Amino acid sequence: MNGKLHKANAFTIAEMLIALAILAVLLAAVAVAFHGSLMSYTENQKIADVVQASRVLLQRMMTEVRTAEAIDTDSQRISIIPPLNGEGLTEIEYALDGGVLYCRRTINGDQVTEPFISSDGPVQIDQFEITRETDVDGEGLTYTKSITASIGLRSGENAFQVTASACPRRNLAY
Repeated sequence: MNGKLHKANAFTIAEMLIALAILAVLLAAVAVAFHGSLMSYTENQKIADVVQASRVLLQRMMTEVRTAEAIDTDSQRISIIPPLNGEGLTEIEYALDGGVLYCRRTINGDQVTEPFISSDGPVQIDQFEITRETDVDGEGLTYTKSITASIGLRSGENAFQVTASACPRRNLAY
């Protein structure tokens, strides 16, 4: 040994602390980005739930309107008399009651009521409105020209207004 001290090739405590601090900042940034991604996914899932619920509801309702024998409405209710069928189905009604959209079906004289959109599910209904346009034919009979259903749905902080229209068969008169 010629009197010089040999310096070891290692990190000092200060260098290790700086490296750990940088690593902690980087991991925190990754965690924030990951959390944001999860929140975005959750919100997108809620939006998809609302869109799917509105599509199913309006497609079902407008299909029944198109094939109806008769239709009766007020602003928050639609009653549909379907054509004669082998199932014994004589009336279909959609009505908003207490924040729940009900579908009532009368089959062989018995009424079956089911909530179509419940107030405690992931999708809530804020508004349900039915508009009926009528006209008079050449014989003086009033008939339903078109039905428009407007539904306001909400999931979390996401709210959507969805509208659909259908024209029933021309032979509806009452």
